[in-house]
Amino acid sequence: MQIIIALHVLSVIAIAVSGTAALILPLGQDKKLILTTRIIYLPLFVSGLLLALKTAHGQPVLTILKIAIALAFIALLEISFAHKIKKTPTKIVLAILAILFFLAAILGIMLITNENS
Repeated sequence: MQIIIALHVLSVIAIAVSGTAALILPLGQDKKLILTTRIIYLPLFVSGLLLALKTAHGQPVLTILKIAIALAFIALLEISFAHKIKKTPTKIVLAILAILFFLAAILGIMLITNENS
């Protein structure tokens, strides 16, 4: 289980770094980072599903909330990429994106610490 947690944490860090860099870089230079971010979704989903199956029986409400927030984060990240391509970035979307990221991280830490104690 430690390997799955490590894979999930590394995937989250990689999404944060590549997603932020893709949103910061000028249009045209961000294509590879957007693709990299999308590729990182796969290990993130797989490890997240395995961790959710482990925590769902003990904390079902928090697990469902964590999954919903994580999916909202990924959807909003994709919306941010589309806004960037259309050259209409909105600061409120980026602020909500940051809030969702930290909420998902905090809930994930809470779920794992509750499961291990």
